[in-house]
Amino acid sequence: MRKLVQIRIVHTPSDMGSMKEGLEKESMAKVGRQRWDENQRKIAKFWNEVESELDGLNLDYNKVRIYQDGLLCGGELGERIVRETADKGSHNYQIIGKLMERGATIEATESPELLLKEFEYIKAMVNAATEKEKIDAALRYDRMKDKLIEARDIFIAKAIGDTLKDGEIGLLFIGAAHNVLPKLPDDIEAKSLD
Repeated sequence: MRKLVQIRIVHTPSDMGSMKEGLEKESMAKVGRQRWDENQRKIAKFWNEVESELDGLNLDYNKVRIYQDGLLCGGELGERIVRETADKGSHNYQIIGKLMERGATIEATESPELLLKEFEYIKAMVNAATEKEKIDAALRYDRMKDKLIEARDIFIAKAIGDTLKDGEIGLLFIGAAHNVLPKLPDDIEAKSLD
């Protein structure tokens, strides 16, 4: 039997690579420094709870495959991306790094083409020079977002189906907007980490 545990994640600017700085500035401008700091503490608490829950699963890490929202590759390159993103402060990737140290395997999860499309929409919003350009970019993204996420979910479910072997457990770290579980092959027993 193949099993999958879905872990809903909270994206942070540290997870967003080259757009980190722009997203942090934009978020702080919207909510103010005090609320930003308070939110960061809540996010850190959330990730501490996720880590405790994962530790409580008592997994055989040599039989664990990790699937990460936004991760294009597995193997050595995937491992390097996880380490570099963890070093930049991503709680999500720090947990994944610990799981890899215990023997878990990181897998390619996303379609490069689909992720690039979404990245371009987000980049247009972050890099907009005027408020009108920002609003226009947000409207363009809003019109395509649901279709892109649906296509990404289908791709992610197929990637899991193709790589998760009998007797293994997959850990899917995925954003709240996604709905991957109904798209998985029927022989994968899936649940969400609460």
